[in-house]
Amino acid sequence: MSKLNFLLQTTILALLLITNSVFAGQTTRYTGTVYATPVKNLMPLGNGEGVLIMQSSGIVAMSGEPPTIQALSCSGMGLQKLDESTTTDFYCNLKENTEDSFDIKGTAGNETGGEFDVIGGSGKWAGATGKGKFVSVIQSEEGNKNVFEVEITVP
Repeated sequence: MSKLNFLLQTTILALLLITNSVFAGQTTRYTGTVYATPVKNLMPLGNGEGVLIMQSSGIVAMSGEPPTIQALSCSGMGLQKLDESTTTDFYCNLKENTEDSFDIKGTAGNETGGEFDVIGGSGKWAGATGKGKFVSVIQSEEGNKNVFEVEITVP
């Protein structure tokens, strides 16, 4: 009886391992370039610092098979300190077409770049999760250029 019990437990464990790997989702690594135009408003505080409110829109060229162009829409808010360094928390939507888009939430430094989490999406990105980082290449009042890497897992 114990050999049969051991065989049954081993079979159940093997089936669990197989089904977990099937349903674990696919993780894909992407790289890309963001071209965006920011609109910034600074609300001065009494201590000389300021609350920065930012909106940005642009396009994203993202690797993949085939590579894609996506519309970018972001909003964020942060604190500009006396030395003019700024840390901004932001949310963005990257829309490939009317059905397929994904959302990110992150933190950006003044001129260095930042990190973000993938927090969901729609269509082929529904339920997406992941992490990414970006580096600012050009930052001006007329526009920004950032390069990024992201790993996205879809269920």
